[in-house]
Amino acid sequence: MQEHKWARTGLEIRALSRVLNRVVLALVFFGMLALPIVWFGRASFAPATHENRRLEPFPKYSLYWFQSFEHWFSDRYGMRDALVYYGSQLQIARTGTPMNQDVVKGRDNWLFYDENYTLGQPHFASLYGKAPFSASDLQVIGGNLAQVRKHLAECGIPFYFVLAPDKQTIYPEKLWTPPPADAVTQADQLMTYLRTTDPELRVIDLRKPVKGAKASQMYELYKRTDTHWNTLGAFIGYQTIAKTLVHDGLLPDTPGANPASYKISRVPFKGGDIAVNLLDLPDYFEDYVVPFDPVEPRHAHEITLPGWPADIDDAFRVTENPAAQGDLLLYRDSFAGELMPFFAEDFHHMYSFLGRKVDGERVRQAHPKVVMLQIVERSLRHLNEGPVNMEQACKP
Repeated sequence: MQEHKWARTGLEIRALSRVLNRVVLALVFFGMLALPIVWFGRASFAPATHENRRLEPFPKYSLYWFQSFEHWFSDRYGMRDALVYYGSQLQIARTGTPMNQDVVKGRDNWLFYDENYTLGQPHFASLYGKAPFSASDLQVIGGNLAQVRKHLAECGIPFYFVLAPDKQTIYPEKLWTPPPADAVTQADQLMTYLRTTDPELRVIDLRKPVKGAKASQMYELYKRTDTHWNTLGAFIGYQTIAKTLVHDGLLPDTPGANPASYKISRVPFKGGDIAVNLLDLPDYFEDYVVPFDPVEPRHAHEITLPGWPADIDDAFRVTENPAAQGDLLLYRDSFAGELMPFFAEDFHHMYSFLGRKVDGERVRQAHPKVVMLQIVERSLRHLNEGPVNMEQACKP
């Protein structure tokens, strides 16, 4: 009888335990669901996310208000920073694969970004010769560049097309599967096409000089966790450009920026645009920058000018150097950010626009000595956007 009583008690305890487990599980589940609301507006215990985009503003009332409100809330729910930060760490630690499908983690924790990646296709298809330009692509891009060159030639202004290399082009050995030596990339196609169809176009292809300088340099030329070259890689690119401009009589024999003018070092930093903006993992991967600290004060400084955009920002900058002659009008992408301080030492004014559309009205305003269009390999397809207002370029 006593044994039966104890057995019944044991069954009751196990039943109660199952009930409590269900209750606790339900409370934890609903607590986690409520956490983004309960913690809304409070500081997180993880680094803030640094996404390379504008957060959704609070919606105005409309038929789509609830949909817009969902997007607004998704950018701000409680503990979002912590969930993203630790979720990214867990993904990397568990699988070795980044959460962002456009990112590839290569050898030695080098990170690469493929902005043209298509789900189900291999990364860096162009690098492996798997995404060639069509004949019409080449005709459109070549025609746009030729149009700029011809209009500027009528004004007596030389035009240079500068190609900056992708990181995977300079460091293919950091990919788990380097491309075959005979792969023909989009950049290879375009360079061949331009040499054949428009030999008068001044093209400065920085892929070979930057890759050739890699072995002789004390430091790496690209940031490990970023899409961009570092200052050392940019300086090698600058030297190639400056050498061409000296040869063409557009710069003096000794350009304003030279290695003796800087103290070059290497220092660690929290991480580049891939690690921080795309993976939300600052300080997770080892990386370095290579600052060029001027030995003496530099001549160039940023200014504002009447008739030009008033706010100096990443989209437009103008520098003035009283010690130099002539003006440069530079159309560029983010790769030129490291080039611009060196260019500023060579020109009296440097007008820099973040964009690829050469604008004839800006040419008329600036009356530059040189116009330059710089673009990185992975963005070559965007050159299908033609120039604008080129008929205005030569007007007084």
